[in-house]
Amino acid sequence: MESEFVSFEELDREHREERARDAERLRTGEITPEALQEENSIFPKDTVITFDLVAYLKKAYPMK
Repeated sequence: MESEFVSFEELDREHREERARDAERLRTGEITPEALQEENSIFPKDTVITFDLVAYLKKAYPMK
């Protein structure tokens, strides 16, 4: 399967079109700002994300 080339201009145009659609949906009351934020978020609203900074730093910068 051959991958399709997508230019920065195409990505930018699609992003602007998505934002324009989102703005119109907000303007018409089709969606609330909170619902739109949830829709566009990578993680669900109630997701708790934790990480161990000390363990990460020890792995990334091992002591010699």
